[in-house]
Amino acid sequence: PEPVLPAGEKTQDLIGVSELIISTSLQGVLFCLLGAQPLLVIGFSGPLLVFEEAFFTFCTSNELEYLVGRVWIGFWLILIVLVMVAFEGSFLVRFVSRFTQEIFAFLISLIFIYETFSKLAKVSRRGWGQDVPGRAAAKVTGQPNTALLSLVLMAGTFFIAFFLRKFKNSRFFPGRIRRLIGDFGVPIAILVMVLVDYSIQDTYTQKLSVPSGFSVTAPDKRGWVINPLGEKSDFPIWMMVASGLPAILVFILIFMETQITT
Repeated sequence: PEPVLPAGEKTQDLIGVSELIISTSLQGVLFCLLGAQPLLVIGFSGPLLVFEEAFFTFCTSNELEYLVGRVWIGFWLILIVLVMVAFEGSFLVRFVSRFTQEIFAFLISLIFIYETFSKLAKVSRRGWGQDVPGRAAAKVTGQPNTALLSLVLMAGTFFIAFFLRKFKNSRFFPGRIRRLIGDFGVPIAILVMVLVDYSIQDTYTQKLSVPSGFSVTAPDKRGWVINPLGEKSDFPIWMMVASGLPAILVFILIFMETQITT
């Protein structure tokens, strides 16, 4: 599962659900047609989410436009990838040990676990008493149960996915059906808990901020196309050059994920 949902919160809806779905789908189609690796999973991952949050904080504190900086990171990424492909940089994988692979996989899992409990803690502290995003306070009922229901939904999703995964090695049903249920254990768990949440109408739970129709998450903040020279003001030239450093970090993350953990 990819951490698509928290990205909008980390970037104040500058990169939300709509942008991630559209960009990831277009990127996936192009990559499958040109990259000769149609089964490679492409998407937003845990380490990239941490990077986006850190870069957004940096841009905000230095009064820089986050999306424009992200565009320049993309330009540098294209250059770095072209150089690596030209010199067949994939041979570096042979220097990666099993220990490195397990550590990186553990890092990804740890980020998912931390984000889950961090979100649950925020829900518990907020209490949804007065200011509820997306709804008027008068329409919300059962606010004290929000944290409890969120905990039940989280635990239910985990245990259903966990036991469906173990179901693959059980003695029930033919082997093909067991493998099918085990492989799709996480989507099944998410679907079941979404239906449970939908069926409970008297307790509020936070939902995704998704615009109606084909639109960006925050139309007042951004559009579909970003000007690399700056949206509201001229983007500093030094930052255009300095974006190469975070681009190297992003490339390392992508290289580790695609070549090692995938």
